Amino acid sequence: MRDAFVLRLSRESEPVLQEFTGWIEEVDTGRERHFRSTEELLAFLADCLTTPPDNGRKPNGRGDEGP
Repeated sequence: MRDAFVLRLSRESEPVLQEFTGWIEEVDTGRERHFRSTEELLAFLADCLTTPPDNGRKPNGRGDEGP
């Protein structure tokens, strides 16, 4: 499941200030990271979304040439 994430926000997050801390995992690859700022969260997401999958599957996640 490409581009799917599990996100757990900590109680220290401040949504009103758009400041988030917690943990995130990319479902497809199992990559995970604890983040202590919104910037770290966004950097992890950007890295996941711009790095091709390393599992031999095509970007559509099915391993074929379909849409």
